[in-house]
Amino acid sequence: MTVDMSPEAISARLRKAAELTDLTLGKRLHGKVDYSPEAISARLRQVEELRRLCLALGERPSRST
Repeated sequence: MTVDMSPEAISARLRKAAELTDLTLGKRLHGKVDYSPEAISARLRQVEELRRLCLALGERPSRST
C-alpha cells in the first residue's frame, strides 16, 4: 500500500480529519495530558518497563538470515 505524500493529498487528509473531529470544549479536554502525580508515576513506570524491554532485546543474539 502506498500513501500519497503530495502537499495536496496531505492537506486533503488534514481537512478530512478536522471535519471528523469534535473540538467542543468538553471533548478538547479529553486530549489533554494528565499531570497528576499518579499519572506521572504511571507514565514513568511504563517508560522504565519499555527501557528494560529494549535493553533485554538488545542483549539477545541476532538471528542470521
